Amino acid sequence: MRNRRVLTALIALPLVWLAAAPAEEPAAPPTVDALLGSERVRIPLASLAERVPLAPGQPFRVVEIGRDAGTSHHLAAIRSAEKPHRHDHHDQLVVIARGYGTLRIGDRTLPVGEGSIVYVPRGTVHAFANQSGAPAVSYVVYSPPYDGVDRIEID
Repeated sequence: MRNRRVLTALIALPLVWLAAAPAEEPAAPPTVDALLGSERVRIPLASLAERVPLAPGQPFRVVEIGRDAGTSHHLAAIRSAEKPHRHDHHDQLVVIARGYGTLRIGDRTLPVGEGSIVYVPRGTVHAFANQSGAPAVSYVVYSPPYDGVDRIEID
């Protein structure tokens, strides 16, 4: 009889502890959160594609979402692949938010997908090839702020 009470207590104790434990707060959805000058930009990753839609037949689109003295922040959508290119005066930080494929960076080609974070130093040849079947979307930070002319395509 004593063994049965001990066994019951050993089974019941964890259940009581679990019932009394505070419920975990739900995790916040992944979000782009940037302070650009005096403006705070907060965009859930799941809604990035809505901000950079591609028109039928449009292969690539980049939309600036903000800038400060040292950086500019962009959303990029790509349907298939971009030509190899470099930026001689800008470093890039790229976060893949939707899609997957390969990224040529320098003389290597690497697999990338949602959640991949890639740093592309200025002067480095790079190109993304989307393999996901739907437009891929990335959050891209340029430093210094992108001037719109520093894209040199490689033949």
